Amino acid sequence: MTLPKEIMMPNDNPYALHKVKVLKVYDLTEKEKLFLFRFEDPKLAETWTFKPGQFVQLTIPGVGEVPISICSSPMRKGFFELCIRRAGRVTTVVHKLKPGDTVLVRGPYGNGFPVDEWEGMDLLLIAAGLGTAPLRSVFLYAMDNRWKYGNITFINTARYGKDLLFYKELEAMKDLAEAENVKIIQSVTRDPEWPGLHGRPQQFIVEANTNPKNTAVAICGPPRMYKAVFEALINYGYRPENIYVTLERRMKCGIGKCGHCNVGTSTSWKYICKDGPVFTYFDIVSTPGLLD
Repeated sequence: MTLPKEIMMPNDNPYALHKVKVLKVYDLTEKEKLFLFRFEDPKLAETWTFKPGQFVQLTIPGVGEVPISICSSPMRKGFFELCIRRAGRVTTVVHKLKPGDTVLVRGPYGNGFPVDEWEGMDLLLIAAGLGTAPLRSVFLYAMDNRWKYGNITFINTARYGKDLLFYKELEAMKDLAEAENVKIIQSVTRDPEWPGLHGRPQQFIVEANTNPKNTAVAICGPPRMYKAVFEALINYGYRPENIYVTLERRMKCGIGKCGHCNVGTSTSWKYICKDGPVFTYFDIVSTPGLLD
């Protein structure tokens, strides 16, 4: 008897669950932790990969599952990192995990950023709040493949200094980054005690070391930031066709079956988990409700 393909080849089965072990847990902020996972199956560890911008469904048996963007570089085989905010029942349990614990994942899902198409271009990454996590994957991938890209600027912002994700990591990279034509800008918007830069992400676009005519822009943050960032980018000459946004909101099943994240109209219908979570500027402006 011939077994169905999804049983013979579980990696091709979108519902297949894979066992992963927690190797390390880092406290990033009061609400966010960084988890380093390793696949238990050695063969899967060698073959499993993803594109920057894709996500996985993290499952805690008996509790539930949550979609989380991968925040590490796909160049690190067998391992991956997730930055997880404690925001509900499942993530509260996840935050109690310790090294040596095992959980389940399925995926990766979504389209990811077109990093292959960006080769030869400058990169401008604009993040706010938890949006830093998925863009960290793009940044680390670009650093792992530095020769493929031109100048790089990473603008990382948060309301308060204590909420700046990966602040210490990015600060530690600054000297080496500048030698590689990589500029790192970190700022806060509501923290009068912060000794560093103050300002919203769009205010620092003018300081980027990128050529607006040949730059791929990746943005992630709260919906309220996008309009101002879009306007600033276009005013500075960045091409709308090279602007990309990744959205994490409202995703649930990860494969477009539950309908939880569908938006738009009958003529412009999108599933954030399946058609995204990475969208172009033109997707955003032509699809009602995509940023709601």
